[in-house]
Amino acid sequence: MDPEASLSAVFVSEISSLTAPMLAAWAEKGHRIAAVVVPGPLPGKQSSFSTWRRHQRRRPILKRYLGHGHPPLIEFAPPYDWAELGQKLAGLEADLLICFGFRGLIPQAVLTLFPNGGLNLHPALLPHYRGPHPIHRLVIDGNHEIHGGVTLHKMTPAFDQGDILAQVALPIEDWHSAATVSAAIARAMARLVVDAAPEHCRGRLTGMPQPSGEYVWAQLQRSPLIVGGESSSAHVARLCRIIGPSVAVNVLVNGKPVRLAQPILRPRPVTGKAPMQRWGVVAFDCADRRVVHLAYNRLTRLLMQLERKLGSVGQRRPALPIRKFGSED
Repeated sequence: MDPEASLSAVFVSEISSLTAPMLAAWAEKGHRIAAVVVPGPLPGKQSSFSTWRRHQRRRPILKRYLGHGHPPLIEFAPPYDWAELGQKLAGLEADLLICFGFRGLIPQAVLTLFPNGGLNLHPALLPHYRGPHPIHRLVIDGNHEIHGGVTLHKMTPAFDQGDILAQVALPIEDWHSAATVSAAIARAMARLVVDAAPEHCRGRLTGMPQPSGEYVWAQLQRSPLIVGGESSSAHVARLCRIIGPSVAVNVLVNGKPVRLAQPILRPRPVTGKAPMQRWGVVAFDCADRRVVHLAYNRLTRLLMQLERKLGSVGQRRPALPIRKFGSED
């Protein structure tokens, strides 16, 4: 193909402040967004409030990042009719499919509709932390500084095992809160989509097979997440700030789990006293300090949501370094 020709892509992803920068970057480079396949309502929920609210959330994001001429949206929901979706996608004549956050496997029959196949964006540095919850497990395991990042890889019949085309590691300073991590992932995905995906389509980036071996499967455990005397105060604070809005981080008070929100006050020396809850705050010993956190409730949940929204409107940051595999350069 013409090395300078614009490309057409179908994206499979929800419309959010996490994914919209990627769409905007693709369009700003002169490429076409043929369509975006978004989650649709479940059977019987077509007229529900949650469906209406999802539609309302998408509109301002599309307008902010893509203006009034946003691409067509194709809603797709269980039970998945891949044959029907395939017919819609075939008519778009797009060059490739780019996916982020889809929980299932896309059939090979759909991927073959695109001359350059399908590419997936995975929020970890593969082959480490394949699976549905990489960010959560990276933070829980304390491996975010080592394996935290975003990988662009070819899609195959197996989860997260296709050839790696490029990776972007997230800076350590961005592992501060859910807002900073989300903003960094958005920047990394935009960089990978505009710098690596076109090179793949033009034959300049062939990728690297993933090495064989045993790697952590990134899935949350069903058992409650309990912190306390074996965890450092910094680790507990990071858990609460990054995954606390979506996963309960608990400390045992009188043998019962109490969900934690963000830390307050300055940590003090370890006291050896049992955890205590009073007036909406929880005090407990970590391995290195005695800390005080707000207890998770409706008010602190709203505060955490507000912090995340404000954090997503941050100042422009310099482009993140990208590592490519199988490049002609």
